[in-house]
Order: sequence, then structure tokens, then C-alpha cells
Amino acid sequence: MSKLYLTKQKKINMNNIGVITGDIVNSSSIKNKNRQQLLAVLKSSFREINNHVIKDKKSSFEIFRGDSFQAILKKPELTLLASMLIRAKLRSIAKDSTKHSSKDVWDARIAIGIGQIDYKSHKTIESDGQAFLLSGKTLDGMKKMDHRLQIATPWQDVNSELKVSFAFADAIINDWSNLQAEAFYEMLLTNKMQKDVSKKLDISAVALHLRLKTGKYECLKLFLKRFENIMTSKI
Repeated sequence: MSKLYLTKQKKINMNNIGVITGDIVNSSSIKNKNRQQLLAVLKSSFREINNHVIKDKKSSFEIFRGDSFQAILKKPELTLLASMLIRAKLRSIAKDSTKHSSKDVWDARIAIGIGQIDYKSHKTIESDGQAFLLSGKTLDGMKKMDHRLQIATPWQDVNSELKVSFAFADAIINDWSNLQAEAFYEMLLTNKMQKDVSKKLDISAVALHLRLKTGKYECLKLFLKRFENIMTSKI
């Protein structure tokens, strides 16, 4: 294999990005009085994720049609963490403050697409390329099934491994109560110590530990690390 080919191949791989496309679950049933609160929570998560995780001066997220959103991440290895944080933020808000059920929270369907970008507009939703097509097509397919977290990449071996892992992660997140989601969000957003998070949430260290344990925090941390390793080895 020539040195020139290797150089070109490396250059192409560097153009791979991550695209997150999502929409709010059951958005048509949201009452007007709750819609503003929901959008405020969503925008808040975007700001915090952009500041602490993506660390880009310009916001990576755009909202369109009122209930859908999209983001471009230059570092594909961060797409899973960002997606989990968005869902955690939404699920941390109970529709009824007196209930703490996994069925009484807001949520979103999120599809991650990894690939090249052919055209980047000043508006994310007007950009185009492989990553956008994979993300959009995946989200369309999710609407026909009860899936809320999926990924599509150009690599079949990666798709085969992550299909199973994403299914397990999705099942775990679907069972989070608003209290578990709140704990997960605070722990992963800035990677704080548990003692600092428990102080911020105004709960005991034991209570926080229980929320994290029942929410399978350590399992998801392992998955996030594995995902990061896969992405960085491919790109």
C-alpha cells in the first residue's frame, strides 16, 4: 500500500463526524402549558452539554419543528454521552411532581449517525452528508418501533457490536425514574465526585448511591468507555 494512499485514507477518516437527530416522544399529546417548560429543559441541557462536554463556543444544537433537534459533533466519541445526557435531563423532569415513576417522565428518541459530511451550512439542519443520512434514516425507522436510542456507522462490524449494546443501554434508560435520571445527569455532565453531587441535589450520599446503583450507573459508564474506544480506533 503506497504512502500516498495511506495519507489520503487518513485525511478521509478525519472528516468523519457525529450527528445526533432526535425528537420528543409523544409530543403531540403535550399540553401547551407544559410545552414551554419542556423546551426550556431541552435548551438548558443543550447549553450545559455544549459547555461541559462538547466545549464549543458555538452551540452544536438546533431545534426545529418545535419538537425535534439536531447537532453536529466534531468528536463522534462524544455522541453517546451527549445523547444519554439529553435523555437524562428530559427524564429528570416528572410530569407530575408527586410521582417518581419511569412512565411519568419526558423522553426523546435519539439516533446517532457517524460518517462524512459533504456540505455544512450555517444551519445544522441544512447540512448534508453520510452522517446526516444515517442519523435521519435511523430515526425514521425508530418511530415504527419502541426504540429510543440507536446508532448507524459506515462500519458493519461496529454496527453489529453496538446494536446489542445500544439495546441494553436503551432498556436501562427506559426504566429510569426522574430521580435516577437526575442523579445520572449530574454525575456525568461534569464528572463530579459523588459527595459533591449529593450536596448539590440536597440528598444523602447513601440516597445518591442507591439511585446510581439501581439506575445501573457503573454498567453505563463501562459502555460509554467502550464506545469511546471504538470510535477513536475507527476515526
